[in-house]
Amino acid sequence: MVGGVRLAGGLACAIAVAGMPAMAGGQPVQPRAGDAAEPRAVLDRYCVGCHNERMKDSYAGLALDTLDLTAAPAHAEQLEKVVRKVRSGQMPPAGRRRPDDATRESLARWLEVELDRAAAADPNPGRKEAFHRLNRAEYRNAVRDLLAIDVDVAALLPTDDAGYGFDNIAGVLRISQSQLEQYLAAARKISREALGSPLPAAAVTEYRVAETQPQYEHIDGLPFGTRGGLLVQHHFPRSGDYEIAIDLLCRIQGECDGSVGFPDPHELEVAIDGERVALFTLEPRGEFRPHEERTWRLRLPVTAGTRDLSVAFLKLPSIREADARVERFLKPHYVTGVVGEPSQMIFQPFVDRVTIAGPFGSTSTGETASRRAILTCRPAGEADEASCATEILSSLLRRAFRRPATAADVEQVLPVFSAGRDAGGDFEAGIEAALRRILVSPEFLFRIERDPDGIAPDTNYRISDLELASRLSFFLWSSIPDDELLEAAARGALSDPDELGAQVRRMLADERSTELVRNFAGQWLQLRNLE
Repeated sequence: MVGGVRLAGGLACAIAVAGMPAMAGGQPVQPRAGDAAEPRAVLDRYCVGCHNERMKDSYAGLALDTLDLTAAPAHAEQLEKVVRKVRSGQMPPAGRRRPDDATRESLARWLEVELDRAAAADPNPGRKEAFHRLNRAEYRNAVRDLLAIDVDVAALLPTDDAGYGFDNIAGVLRISQSQLEQYLAAARKISREALGSPLPAAAVTEYRVAETQPQYEHIDGLPFGTRGGLLVQHHFPRSGDYEIAIDLLCRIQGECDGSVGFPDPHELEVAIDGERVALFTLEPRGEFRPHEERTWRLRLPVTAGTRDLSVAFLKLPSIREADARVERFLKPHYVTGVVGEPSQMIFQPFVDRVTIAGPFGSTSTGETASRRAILTCRPAGEADEASCATEILSSLLRRAFRRPATAADVEQVLPVFSAGRDAGGDFEAGIEAALRRILVSPEFLFRIERDPDGIAPDTNYRISDLELASRLSFFLWSSIPDDELLEAAARGALSDPDELGAQVRRMLADERSTELVRNFAGQWLQLRNLE
C-alpha cells in the first residue's frame, strides 16, 4: 500500500517529492514479514465461502482458496482489492457472517505490511509501455507551449479511454484509424491557424454553454457585476471583420422560439480582451411570442491573435428600474397559460451559444504570438529560404520531439517544406506544410522511451536525462519540457539530485503546475466528478 500524503497547500510539491528517489540521510523502514496462518484462517472462515475457485465467476473473479499468502507479492493486485474492501467495510457484505473490528483490522494490517514489504524490496516495477500517446489535455497543452496557440481539443479529438480511473495510462491510450484521421485534420487546422494562412472560406466556430453551467450567478473569469454568459479563448487567424452571433435560450417546458417571459430589461455585454465592443438591451417581455427572433449579431474588425471573448448579462438593473422592480415585487403576480403549453414563467434569459464567423475581407496575419513562436527568422530573399527553413524547423523539432533535433530529423521535413512552398507559392506555405508533418509525427504524439543498446531483457537501467525531463514535465505540467529543462537534460544535469530538485521547485512555481492538480489530483481524488 502507498502511504497517504497530506494535501495541504503544497499538494504538488508533496506528490513530486514523494515520487523522487530517496536521498542520502535516512533509510526507509522495512516492514517485517508475519506468519500467514492467522490471516489464512480469517479468509477461510469469512471469505472463501463465496470467493473460491468454483464460484469465482459469480464473485468478482476472485478466488481466495487457492491464493498462497506466503507469496503475497505475487498476488498483489488481488490482495489490494481485498484490503480496500475490508478497510471500507464492504466485505464481508452485510447480512453475512463478519469478523469483529479487531480481526478485520488485523487482517488488513497484515496484508498491507506484506504488500509494503514487497514494494520496498522492489521499488521500481519498470516500464511496461515504450509508447505513451499524449491524451487530450497533454495534446492541448503541448500545442499551446509549442506554438503559443490555444485549441479547442474537445472539438478536434475524441474522448480518451481511462484505466484505473486515469486517462493517461499508456496501456489504454491506443490509436485507431479513425483517431489517426482526426489527428491529421487537427494538424491541418492548427498549422493553418498558427501561421494565419488564408482560408478558402470564412471559418465558423460555435461555442455552446454547458447545461451544467449556472446562468443565474457570476461565472469565474467574467467581469464582476455580471451573471451567466460564456468566456472563451478564440484564435483569430487573420486581421479582418468577424461576425459574432449570440443565441439566447428560453428555459421552459415545451418548445420555445424566443427569449420571453421576463419582466425587467436586461443588458447583454460583449467584450474582447476585457474591452466592451457591444451592449445589447433586451426589453421586458410580458407575453410569449412564437417564432420570435432570438439571435443578436454584431460585425466588427478584430486584430489577429488569440483573444478572450466574453458574453454576459449585467447583473444589476439600472437605478431608474429599481423603484419599478420593488413596486412590481410588492404587487400580486398572476401567471396564466395552458397546461403543457409554453407560458411566461421564465424571468431571466440565458446565453445558449456563441458563433464566430470570419474573417471577411481579411487584411493581414499581423504579428501574433504563434507566428513569433514559429518564425524565428525571416528570409530576405529566395536564396535565404533554405537556411531559414532549417533554423525554424530545427527549433520546432527540438521542442516538439523533446530532444535535440538530429540531421536526419531535419532532412525528413525539408522535402515537405519544399513541396509546400512550391504548391502554396511562398515561404510560409512551406513552413505550414512542414509543421503539419511534425504535428502528426509519432515523436510528437507519443512519449517514446527506448532501451539502450546492449541491455539484456529485464535488466534495470537508469533512463536518460531527456527521458526524465519528459516524464517530469508531463507529470507536473501535462505538457512538453520548456527550454530551460531541455537544456539541463541535454547537458546531463538532471542526474545531479541538487539540479533535479531545483528544476522541480522551479516547475512547481510555474503556473502550469496547476495542471497537476487539475489532471492528476482531479482524477485521483475524483474531483472531476464534482464539476
